[in-house]
Amino acid sequence: MDSFTCSDCAHYYQHYIRTRRRFVEIHDGHCVAAPRAKNRTPDTPACDKFLPRPDRT
Repeated sequence: MDSFTCSDCAHYYQHYIRTRRRFVEIHDGHCVAAPRAKNRTPDTPACDKFLPRPDRT
């Protein structure tokens, strides 16, 4: 069994910062699974509301 992380979940949204000419990922994001948004990092273990991302199947 694979160990899934928040970055593998459809509820996880990555945060970015804008540099002079492009957007760069930072080691931060948030989860929009109910009941409210929660701050998460990409390497946080997946919770019970895990839903696989369609682009990572």
